[in-house]
Amino acid sequence: MINKLLNELVKDCITYKLSEIEALEYIKLRQGKEISPASYNRRKAHVLSDGSINVWLYNFTRIGYVKNHQEDIACISKLRNDSMHQLQIEIDKKPRNERTIFLLKENVIETTRLLSELNLGTPIIAAIKAKLESNGNNNSTKTVQISK
Repeated sequence: MINKLLNELVKDCITYKLSEIEALEYIKLRQGKEISPASYNRRKAHVLSDGSINVWLYNFTRIGYVKNHQEDIACISKLRNDSMHQLQIEIDKKPRNERTIFLLKENVIETTRLLSELNLGTPIIAAIKAKLESNGNNNSTKTVQISK
């Protein structure tokens, strides 16, 4: 049971790309006891040598990246909508605060630009996903080359 838990903790450290120091602290917090750097590195090498673990890490990372991209789009969209709402409130006020209106306009422009860039990235991510899936069908976990 302890070995299984430790393997899962090491997988977490690999997935989140923790440094050795961060990984040892993470394991100590989650497991309740320390392990040596040598023990961590041996276990990490063992986990990475297992082909099924590499496939799992590969899929987890791919799905996590797409999920984060979608969350970023939703967050920026909410920020832009809130700024637009605040802008309308400021425009309708009497007297108007021109400085606040100017700053809100700049914010709306910047968040719209960022949202456009993220949305333009969506087709690129879809292409990457398709290539990853086609490589996955070949049972390969090699690095995918994306042509520009």
